[in-house]
This record gives sequence, C-alpha cells and structure tokens, in this order.
Amino acid sequence: MSPVTGVSVWPSAARLRAGRFPVTGGGVVPGGGVRGAGVPGSAAVDADGGPIDAGIAVLRRRGERVTSARRAVLEILSAASEHLSAEEVFGRALAVSPGLHRTTVYRALERLGELGLVTHVHTDHGPAFYHLSAPLTGAPHLHVRCRACERIVDVPADVLDDAARRLRDGAGFLLLADHTALAGLCSDCLDRNADADVDRDVDAGSPAG
Repeated sequence: MSPVTGVSVWPSAARLRAGRFPVTGGGVVPGGGVRGAGVPGSAAVDADGGPIDAGIAVLRRRGERVTSARRAVLEILSAASEHLSAEEVFGRALAVSPGLHRTTVYRALERLGELGLVTHVHTDHGPAFYHLSAPLTGAPHLHVRCRACERIVDVPADVLDDAARRLRDGAGFLLLADHTALAGLCSDCLDRNADADVDRDVDAGSPAG
C-alpha cells in the first residue's frame, strides 16, 4: 500500500525566492501554517462530537461516502494515544467493526489522507505511521523518533521554523518536514546511555584482581 499523500501545495521556485510563502517547520502554505492545515470543507475541531463528527461532516460536505471502514479509522485514530501503522489500524478496526477486510481499511486510510483528514509520518525504516490531521485535532505538530526505543514523539510545529527560514533564504530550498520523523535519542534512552557510560568508566578504572 502506498502511504497517504495528504493535500500538498507546491510553490514555484520564483515565488519561493520572492519570499511570498511564510515558512513553518511543517511545510509552507499560502498564508502560513502547517502544510495540509487548510483542508477544504474542514469542520471546527470543537464541534459537538469532536474530531470524529468533524471528520464525518467533512466527508458529507465533500460528497464522500461515510463507510464503516472510514468511520472506524476516524474512531481508532481519535482514540489512539500513539502513532499507528496501517496494520495496527486494521487490527483495531476489526474490534470496532468486525468483518472489515484489510484492503478496505487500507483504502479508507488512503482516501482519508487524500481528503486531508488523516496524515502519516515516515521513519528511517519500517512502515509509515498514521494520525488525524491538524484540522481535526487542532494541534499541528512535527515528529521525532528515538532510534533506541523507536518511540515517536510529537513536537511543536514551529520547532524547525528557524532552520526552514535559513534554508529558504540561503539555499532557496523549501523544507517539507511534516511527513518525516527526525531521528535521535529520547531523554529516557539518553539517561540509560549516560548510566552505561558511567558504569563502563568505573569498570575501566577498577584495578585488576
């Protein structure tokens, strides 16, 4: 399955050089903000039913079918506290709506991504991971991933603004970081590595006996 692509806006090089697109860490869109945040027909996240009803409202306004698979995906991603692979979404979808087929759930993920309701993030290896998009959650963000424990952590959407601006101004390069998780070490793994380094230093300094 190809990853969902979301709604992309690609400014021309001339417009980029002219500085006509504000820079954000999540991408560049006319008027600023994280790329994909301006989904046509998007509903307010504070709708009575929350992000699920808001997503369903968008589907109906766009003339899209509200299928059991699409509803299940919205429910699962709305309830999830972690980032889920397509296979994990499918596994949970069976509990919400027994009898769904894997292909049906994957197609629902794909279409919801094309409509800008679901987005994904790529890691340095392995599958893509999915979550509801900023128009439904009201919380635009970027991602970092720990190479030791493989945990994906949300970080503020503007964390790369300075780097994105310098790339645009110095190299004419448009940074699109909304679908990529930056790799590093989380604080827990950093602490464990520091403790291991101390232990190794102590062992190296101990007299043989």
